[in-house]
Amino acid sequence: MKPKISSLIILLASLLFGSCSKTITLNRMVPAEISVPTYVQRLLLVDRTAPQSEGLAIIEGILTGEAPFEVKNAAEATLTTVHQELNTSPRYEVIRARERLKGGLFAQTFPTPLTYEQIDGLCRQYGVDAVLVLEKFSSDFIITDKKKTVKKIVGTGKDSKEIEVEGIYMEGLASVSAGFRLYEPETRNIFDQVNYDKTNLWSAEAETRTQAAAMLIDKVRATQYVGRMAGASYAKRIAPMNVSISRNMYENPKSNPALARGSRLAQVGQWEEAIVAWHGGLKQINDSKAGGRLCYNIALGNEVLGDLQGASIWAGKAFTEFGYKKGRTYAQELSMRMRQEDIVREQLTREND
Repeated sequence: MKPKISSLIILLASLLFGSCSKTITLNRMVPAEISVPTYVQRLLLVDRTAPQSEGLAIIEGILTGEAPFEVKNAAEATLTTVHQELNTSPRYEVIRARERLKGGLFAQTFPTPLTYEQIDGLCRQYGVDAVLVLEKFSSDFIITDKKKTVKKIVGTGKDSKEIEVEGIYMEGLASVSAGFRLYEPETRNIFDQVNYDKTNLWSAEAETRTQAAAMLIDKVRATQYVGRMAGASYAKRIAPMNVSISRNMYENPKSNPALARGSRLAQVGQWEEAIVAWHGGLKQINDSKAGGRLCYNIALGNEVLGDLQGASIWAGKAFTEFGYKKGRTYAQELSMRMRQEDIVREQLTREND
């Protein structure tokens, strides 16, 4: 049996104040960037960033300003995030290797690939179908500062006031470079090899440099944060993932009360009844805007209930029958969704299904 793609779940229906619409947030699954062979069901994660030589690693750390344990912690955060993110997808059973192999700590280029004797040994040891290796990892954290006028509160209570004084504006830029390889033992190929360069910027301002530095994120947490960004990016590359999408649901113009009635029903989860109400409103159309929005809402109801084909038809009607341009855009988005769901279904198919 093919695994079922989870149905759309309504997460939030919040009022956009001053607007004639409400925002509905839905869950959907998007395909992985690449399609890993379907026989790969059990996947091993391996850290290959142990230094070739502890002495050379210490020297490299002195030259770069990054202690080996700091880079190790950031690499660990990267692989942990890959593991956590893959566990949110139904694609694989993920296992983490206990050993840390020697390879690319501080490396800017990929090391020599593991031999297939090593890969076969890992597959037998852990009972897996393929091996995903963090092959190389380097990180950096650069702090810069400049003088800047900052605001300061002086006085207390009713006598307090805000003044401007000369202070320090400080920025911390963290970066990591993480290289992954996915070894496929059945064909004895490196199925995937990719490097992610990620950065993030933090800032703080205060009256003195010491105060600003105390407020700024420290480099250990900063490089771990950016490492997690790299890990999340790779997980999305090889596994279908759930994402949130937002849709508008209309309840005006008031000249057609079915729009508002259907919206109220939808907000309490009665989507079938909401669709019936909107269909009823189509029998009382007094302007094209109301007709377009009724069709749009019917399309949304069908999408929520998992009928993407029906949703696409009604979104198209909003444009073709009432000239509602948002219906055309929505129909195009739904067509893309249906294509993506086909890909997700293929990616989640197991070979013995």
